[in-house]
Amino acid sequence: MKRGVALFLWLALALAAPLPELYDRLESALGQVRIEAQNQALPALEQAQSLLRQEGEVLPPVLRDAALLNLQEARQALLRKSRADLEARLLLVRHLLGKALLDGFLSGTGEERAALLGRLARATGLPQPLVQEARSLPPEGARRLLEAHYLQAMAEDLGRSLSAASRPEAYLALARAYARYLVIQDSPQSTLKAQDFVQALAKVSGGEPFRAEVAALREKTLAWRKGLQPSPKPQAQAPTPTPSSPLSSPTQAPPPAPPSTPISPPPSPVQTAPAVETFYVASWASPELASQIRSVAYALGYNYVFEFLADLDRIAQTVGLASSALGRGDTESARAHLASGLFIFQKNAEPILSLVNPDLSEMVRKGFTTLYQAPGARVIDTFVLYDAIQELARQFQEGPRSTPWLNFQLFLLNLAGIPRATFFLVAAALAFFPLYLVRLTFGGRNVYWNLLALAFLLLFLPILAEGLSYFGAIMADYGNLPWLAALNNLSIGQGLLPYLSWGLSVFLVVVLATAGLRGIAAQFGLLKERGAEVAPTAERLPSTTLTSETIVEWDEEF
Repeated sequence: MKRGVALFLWLALALAAPLPELYDRLESALGQVRIEAQNQALPALEQAQSLLRQEGEVLPPVLRDAALLNLQEARQALLRKSRADLEARLLLVRHLLGKALLDGFLSGTGEERAALLGRLARATGLPQPLVQEARSLPPEGARRLLEAHYLQAMAEDLGRSLSAASRPEAYLALARAYARYLVIQDSPQSTLKAQDFVQALAKVSGGEPFRAEVAALREKTLAWRKGLQPSPKPQAQAPTPTPSSPLSSPTQAPPPAPPSTPISPPPSPVQTAPAVETFYVASWASPELASQIRSVAYALGYNYVFEFLADLDRIAQTVGLASSALGRGDTESARAHLASGLFIFQKNAEPILSLVNPDLSEMVRKGFTTLYQAPGARVIDTFVLYDAIQELARQFQEGPRSTPWLNFQLFLLNLAGIPRATFFLVAAALAFFPLYLVRLTFGGRNVYWNLLALAFLLLFLPILAEGLSYFGAIMADYGNLPWLAALNNLSIGQGLLPYLSWGLSVFLVVVLATAGLRGIAAQFGLLKERGAEVAPTAERLPSTTLTSETIVEWDEEF
């Protein structure tokens, strides 16, 4: 009991670890990742993933899940010995942490603020003079200063990508620009979208022409940086009109007016027309709700409804891939697919679906998070999540409706992990006591009693296998014994083979119990042979003489 309380307190302290300490430990692990030493790099990546899973509560879920996904991709790049991809993934992980560090720095005070700024400088490569200047500025001034630095560095990285002599070099420079963008992606002056970077990176890695997309990103970056200093220009233009020439000013005023009027109207139709005219919302939605859905969809980059539905299919596909990975016992790949699905859902789908059915969309997000973190997730768990995603897509097209059975299944899905593992482990442990009593009761020399005991054993076998599978899952996740994850395949909820094995054990229970009980009934004279006549009672009266030869044990054969 004391050991369990101590473990609980240790876990609570670990989860409450501050962000600077988490960054230090992650950076220590990531610093050991080198493509030349895979034997050292793979355990370091596993350590970084464990840190994020167990102590990443201080990070926003979106950042933590994205970092875990990139760590999984870094592992694959390490196995492929792709230097550019490995470096790009580590850059993204560090800058995702940099985003959390920047937010903490802007909202922090005192020594905590200085500590966060120091880690931000290490994570994103800020020069020391800039760090000292940002430390002395108020939050808004520091934000604009750091944002301008990141934008300048992004423009330089995009320029290097355009002039790169090889695709790996262009890919790495573009990934570095994308990583810097992630730090300042929530800026109110932002003119870029993460999707633009992802599409450009896909073209670079896929061997397609990419320079037009990178050039457009660079132009938007420069325009964003230029828009950070709009204040000096109006002040410089304000004193220019002088009242000294009242007669000439009317003749000079009309020329500036015409250019200002055509510049302002175009943005409104350009922004609203695609969203209103092309993003179709079904007739079940009221005009106000339809307009709200369209505006959110346009802000997310969806000009057509089929683009949004395609992303929903991508989310469902990640759940299917996770189900396949769980079926073959590959929990790491399953978690990577679930993290990818959760990231896409939170980033692109939930803002729209929460307008359609906020309760169901929230339960789906919680289901993703639960399955991602749960030790001993089962294939049947992913079916519930897949059905919920399909139901959300159906409600988006047909309107919200009540789904009590699906809601109940999603509620049960939240019990996956430690609560469900504890239940089955306790049930498996308690099953040994009735098995012990069965051994005492039916463990004699009578073959029929032994058959009955064997039937009881097979009856309890599924719960023992389920408890053993959860024991392996917990030891693999928390005991640093990944090879025990193979015990997950003993669970009935994993696939066809365990299910058929359970059916075979039930069949054997029926056969053995029938044989044993029939033999016992025959021994006690409860069964009569066919065609045999029942003798009169008087003729079958037992002898009253008792000898030692007529005394037998109750569990022996007569």
